[in-house]
Amino acid sequence: MNSNDKNTDYDELGEWAEHDMTLPKDSATAKRGDDAAAAGKALLERVGAGRPSLAQDAGISGASPKRQVRLPQPLSNKLDELAQRQHRKPSELMREAVEEYIQKHSA
Repeated sequence: MNSNDKNTDYDELGEWAEHDMTLPKDSATAKRGDDAAAAGKALLERVGAGRPSLAQDAGISGASPKRQVRLPQPLSNKLDELAQRQHRKPSELMREAVEEYIQKHSA
């Protein structure tokens, strides 16, 4: 996949790198475990890369701040089920829900 492609699925790439990618057993250059994580982080810091900003899809420049929320297990399960039925990611549904809530309550 091309990392410049706006349709790149970074979660899919991460899953592949962590679970499906195979390295030669006797490789002297392949990094593994903590060494691989440190090398990857250093590379991303050097090139200033990472996940693309969500704002760019809306034509806005800048970072996309990360927010975390804890959900009760039944609600989390419902979110996952709905996302799967709609062929979307739970994060997309949460962003949409927050936007709708703010629009409704900002008047």
